[in-house]
Amino acid sequence: MNPIFNFEKKLAYSKGFRLDNDIETLKSLIDGCISVTKTPAEQDKKGIDYIATLRRGAIIKIDAKTRELGCSEYWQNGEPELAPEIWSVMPGGKYKIPREKAKTGWTLDESNNVHYIFCTFDPVDTEEVYLLPFQLYRMAFRKNLYIWKEYYKVAIQDSGSWQSKCIFVPACIIMDAISVEMNTNIKYLNQLELSFK
Repeated sequence: MNPIFNFEKKLAYSKGFRLDNDIETLKSLIDGCISVTKTPAEQDKKGIDYIATLRRGAIIKIDAKTRELGCSEYWQNGEPELAPEIWSVMPGGKYKIPREKAKTGWTLDESNNVHYIFCTFDPVDTEEVYLLPFQLYRMAFRKNLYIWKEYYKVAIQDSGSWQSKCIFVPACIIMDAISVEMNTNIKYLNQLELSFK
């Protein structure tokens, strides 16, 4: 049985401890960064949690994803796991959501207009953080979705009136998949295109 996910509790956590920590960490991670600001609620709802500004004026949009305290208990071989999302609002399921009201998971969402995904954990679990280029992450997840569903734990989260679905994938596997997206052979792309026809 899946426990009801408490959004208010998670929001309070993200606005407290995580907020201060994230801002300082992002400023130190992003070369040339002069400021990191928390976005207003309207942008936050669109998946943009932070705006980083560089010395010469470039703006970087960042979506923060944090895992809750205790998640390391379930990691295979102690390797941090990320949680790419298949569905934000899953069709069918416990609440019998009609297909037209379902919502694609943030990791697959082609309308998502962020530059980076910033993945963090409670320090008790790990002090590792990951700043991942969103479009490469999205492409890697789409390409590997069906394989990862076979090998890694798929979890359904109950929010009280809808369910979401994600896969817990070791961070090193996701990093390798993103690396492949950065350097793909043209011959491979042609074969892939043929396989989708």
